[in-house]
Amino acid sequence: MKKPKRVIKILLITIFSAMSAIVLGIVCIFAFFDRVSPIVNTPLGEYTSGDGKHTISVYLSEAGATTPWTVVAQVQGSGILIKKTIYAKDNIQEAAVKWLDERTVRINGVSLDIYDDKYIDHGD
Repeated sequence: MKKPKRVIKILLITIFSAMSAIVLGIVCIFAFFDRVSPIVNTPLGEYTSGDGKHTISVYLSEAGATTPWTVVAQVQGSGILIKKTIYAKDNIQEAAVKWLDERTVRINGVSLDIYDDKYIDHGD
């Protein structure tokens, strides 16, 4: 009777050890890549719509020497569940933002409907 209990105990210890090693490995990989290529987001400004229901957050994103500077604009507010990226353009470091009405914004000369439009330019 003692033999099956011992086999089960050894099997459970082996499974637990393997799972622990996998989790530790994943944590180490994420920690390594976070230090190798940290993404730095520098805020450039926040712009609230005329009716006060939406806010556009604009920031400069930089992820290291092998990637370009990118201006990113995200909108949040009424009718938008999570922050939504509506504008991203590589190789620039500033943004001119102007609300045209309650749902339309102009960023660096590009007019966007905050619910329907998205402008992504990676310079390809």
